[in-house]
Formats: sequence, structure tokens, C-alpha cells
Amino acid sequence: MNELRQRLLELHKSLVDVEREGYERARGRMTDGEFLKALIDDPAFAWLAPLTALIVRLDELEGELPREYKTEIRKLLRPDELGLAFQRRYHEILQRSPDALVAHGAVVRLL
Repeated sequence: MNELRQRLLELHKSLVDVEREGYERARGRMTDGEFLKALIDDPAFAWLAPLTALIVRLDELEGELPREYKTEIRKLLRPDELGLAFQRRYHEILQRSPDALVAHGAVVRLL
């Protein structure tokens, strides 16, 4: 479970990095603190909430990863241009970010 959590964190970071690049391109450079505040408060980043919440829930688990979590992760990380907000944005990012695609593959291999 620790390796899966680590790979999910790496995937989350790669998604945030892509979003930060675009956000700063439109609004100008930001300090890490300014960006963190935007990440929390700006609705433009709300699509990341399902992955963030999943990682938090994994942190609270003890022992083996329940099978339903693996199923939930697979469903969430299914890029779909017609799916839920997370899946649509995820699909877009995977199309243009090699780092995010590699991070996605690392998670999928563990499942």
C-alpha cells in the first residue's frame, strides 16, 4: 500500500505541476504559498479534489488495501473526455504531459 500511495502522490504532483504552469502563464508567476492558496481556493482546481481526498483516505488506512479502494482508484484514473470533471481534465493532461502519463502508468501497474 505504501508504494501505491507514493505513486499516487507522484501522479498528483505531476497534475498540480501541469496546472500550475498554465495558471501562472495566465496570471503571472506566484510564490509557492500564493499558489497553494489558489490551489485550495480557486474553483479551477476543484477537479483535483477526488484524487486528493482518495490519497487522504489512504493515509488513514491501516493494514492491507481493501479491494474496493483498488476498484475506486481504477474508476477515478480512467481518462474519459466525456466522463466526470476529474476524468475529463485528466484525459486532457495525459494527452499533453509525458510526466503525468508516466506517473499514471506507474499507478496502473501497481493495481
